Amino acid sequence: MSTSLLLPLLLACGGDQNFQRLSPDIAWAPGSLDFGQVRSGQEGALVLQIVNAGDGSLNVNGIGIQPELASLSLSPPTLELGTGEAGEVIVTFAPTELGVVQSELIIGSNDPETPLLNIPISGEGIEGGPDIQLDTTALDFGTVSVGQTSSQVFTIENRGDEDLEIFTTGQQQGSGAFDLLSDPRGQVIPVGSSYSVLVSYAPTTEDGDSGSLSILSNDPDSPSVLVSFDGNGGGATSYPVAVIVAPDQVLPGEVVTLDGSGSYDPDDNTPLLYRWTLVEQPEASSTSLSVSDTELSELWLDTAGTYTVGLQVENSLGVSSATALHSVAAVPEDDVYVLLSWANSDADFDLHLLRSDGTALFQRPDDCCWCNSNPDWGGTEESNPRLMLDAESGGGPENIVLPEADDGEYFVRVHYFQDDGSGETEATVRIFVEGEVVDQYRRTMTHNQVWDVAYVRWPQGFVIEENADPYASPARSCVD
Repeated sequence: MSTSLLLPLLLACGGDQNFQRLSPDIAWAPGSLDFGQVRSGQEGALVLQIVNAGDGSLNVNGIGIQPELASLSLSPPTLELGTGEAGEVIVTFAPTELGVVQSELIIGSNDPETPLLNIPISGEGIEGGPDIQLDTTALDFGTVSVGQTSSQVFTIENRGDEDLEIFTTGQQQGSGAFDLLSDPRGQVIPVGSSYSVLVSYAPTTEDGDSGSLSILSNDPDSPSVLVSFDGNGGGATSYPVAVIVAPDQVLPGEVVTLDGSGSYDPDDNTPLLYRWTLVEQPEASSTSLSVSDTELSELWLDTAGTYTVGLQVENSLGVSSATALHSVAAVPEDDVYVLLSWANSDADFDLHLLRSDGTALFQRPDDCCWCNSNPDWGGTEESNPRLMLDAESGGGPENIVLPEADDGEYFVRVHYFQDDGSGETEATVRIFVEGEVVDQYRRTMTHNQVWDVAYVRWPQGFVIEENADPYASPARSCVD
């Protein structure tokens, strides 16, 4: 057949054919990406699903974020999907600053009907750290008879990503009929943990009572939360208020004045009665308040550590205030501060600080102890040790200070001097370096034993435990 005849035939056949072009069809979910709140220092990730619902290859040739933000990133930048295939675009939000962010995920493809897709993105950067949550903010004790006591519990939870510190400065207000049997103030609540606060209600009148507790913490979003208390239908709107004025920090061995003269009754129902209590003191301390029923009291801070006092006042109608609390920290300024206490109050232990490992116990001048309380070690006055407190009973405390340590090693020893029938008794030694507790040691001893506790290496400030078994003392008094 000639070419002239074939061409018309092909054209005739071609006129009868229907050609269909294959086309991609992009589908996606969800319609927007909302990260909610994400804490600074953390990140959140959301997934956008993309499906090719067409019958042609889908080429997603460009995925980006507009406007571009440092806190937003994505992966992958392109996709190729066959018919019926699905892919994922992962968008990550890692806030670099606080506040709301808004942007769009821009997707370009060869879908002829939707060549450009815009997906809204939103999120809020919030400050990281601890996050305080309460299971309730109000306790209602209902009806409780005078002379009876009822108790309820509320829980503090840490839902953040750092330890939650409950400050001691939070105060209880209102009626003194409410008492914190487990006080959250000063507690540290780890991530994911909680602390239960037990509150008792013991009414002294039938008039009803109201009160509250303010909880101050290191939560950056909610530094202060309030829990209210009500009993017998609630009470007066005003109660006497206890106020304590005292220093927050002093040196060990100082006597502090506790001033409650600023306490008052809003309705001027005076005179006020005063009730001081020593709520907390260091384990080694044996101190007590000078008086408990006047507007002024004094407290001797016999050793390093934290002391907490409470004050409750009562007005002329017999209505008591909530207990006000105040903490005083006794913080040593010395390079080295060694503290001894013991369990049995009838026993007598002695603390020793030796200038070198080869020094014999009770050897002058190298052993600082009860019979050599301020030896001359050849340096300045401040580089000589001093026995600041010597206790012959009561469980201690005893302490030796080295205000300005010369370079070298200093050895801590404990002697069980007299038992008075006490038998085995546990001794405790705490060693402070530049005001901070470095280590604490405990050892059970019998009469006339010596315990080689640890030594301090200066100027490094290292404390090294000797961990030796107690042994019989070769001497019982100082020798030259």
